[in-house]
Amino acid sequence: MPDFLKKLYAFPFTAGTWIYLAVSGLFAYLYFFMSGFKPSRLRSFLYFQGRVLQSAVLFASVFRKQRISFGLPNKPQILIANHPSTYDTFVFFDFGIKNLICIAKGWPFKIPLYGRFIKEAGYINSDGKSAQEIVDLARIKFEQGLHVAIFPEGTRSVKIGRFRSLAFEIAIKTGVNVVPFVIKGLGEMLPPGKVWAKKADIEYVQLEPVSFEKFATLPSGALRMAQYCKSLIAQELKKGENT
Repeated sequence: MPDFLKKLYAFPFTAGTWIYLAVSGLFAYLYFFMSGFKPSRLRSFLYFQGRVLQSAVLFASVFRKQRISFGLPNKPQILIANHPSTYDTFVFFDFGIKNLICIAKGWPFKIPLYGRFIKEAGYINSDGKSAQEIVDLARIKFEQGLHVAIFPEGTRSVKIGRFRSLAFEIAIKTGVNVVPFVIKGLGEMLPPGKVWAKKADIEYVQLEPVSFEKFATLPSGALRMAQYCKSLIAQELKKGENT
C-alpha cells in the first residue's frame, strides 16, 4: 500500500485520538482541580488515557497489533524499552501495568494539562537532578509499590541508540530487577518529528527480567547491564526484521 494511503487510512484514528486527549484532558483537569490532584487517581486516569491511545494504535494497524507478555512479578520493577515513537510512553499500559511512574526530561512536564497530571501523579523530572537524587526518588517509588519506567536512550530514535546507564544504576543501587520491552512498528507508524500516523504492523514484546545481581559486583556494572539489555532488545528487533 502506498504511503499516502497508509496515512489516509490512519488519519481518522490519529485526529480522533488527539481531539479526545485534548477534550478529555480539559474536563479531567477541571475535575482534579476541584477534587484534588490525588496521585493514585491521576495514575488511573493516565492509565485509561493510555489504553484509549493503544486502542487507536490497534485500529490504525488494521488489528495487526500483537502483544507478547510473560506477566510481571507483583513486586516493583524497572521497566525499560526502545524509544522509536511518541506513542512509546503508553506502551506499558498496554500490558495492564497501572501502578507506575516514569522518569523523564523536563519537556513533558510543560505539556498543557498533561504536564500537571504527570507531575502530580509522581513522575520524576530528571532535569537539574544528580543521578543519586534520582536513585533516591526511585527508591521511594518502589517503597510505595510502584514500577518505574524509563527509556534508556533518552530521546526518540527509529534505530536503537546508545543506552545511558541511569536505569541500571537505579537497579543496582536499589536492588530491583529490570524488565525490557521491545517496541516494533511504532517507528514506522509515527516516527520522530511526525504528527500524523500511518498504517503499520505493531508488535510489543516483554522480555524476561534481567537480574541486577549479575552486574552488582562487576566493575562499571551499570554500564555493562545497560549494554546487555540493549543487546537483548536489539536481538529481538532483528528477529522482526527477518520475519
